Amino acid sequence: MTDAAPTIIVPEAIPSGGRFFAMRLKPGEDVLDTLQAFVAANNLPAAAIVTVVGSLTHAMIRYAARPVGALREGLFEIVSMIGTVEAAGAHVHISCSDENGDMFGGHMLSGCLVRTTCEIVLMELTDLTFGREPCPISTWDELVVRRRA
Repeated sequence: MTDAAPTIIVPEAIPSGGRFFAMRLKPGEDVLDTLQAFVAANNLPAAAIVTVVGSLTHAMIRYAARPVGALREGLFEIVSMIGTVEAAGAHVHISCSDENGDMFGGHMLSGCLVRTTCEIVLMELTDLTFGREPCPISTWDELVVRRRA
């Protein structure tokens, strides 16, 4: 008996050059709000998070299949933070560890506050624009990638 290989649909992808920005957020700053403000102030139509290291006192995260976020307070290390950002929206995931090394993570929301530092390298995709449009399959506003005019 032979099992047929599943059909793989290769998504369309648009290549782009990049321009990098390195920044440090200070104690008390809201990570997501500051990132979106930076993108808007610098007129970056499409940006991607390259790397992040830092710590938080507050982690506001929406877990999978939950309608609202959950706030955790404590001493947290940012283990990973990835996503796409544009002035009108963002899709960022964060993973953190607590003082015992226990991990948690999910969809990052406003309310993640820096404890000591948050060092971010952000890349502008210089040939693209990002937008968000409703997706009938997921029912969420999802990323739409377009070439810049």
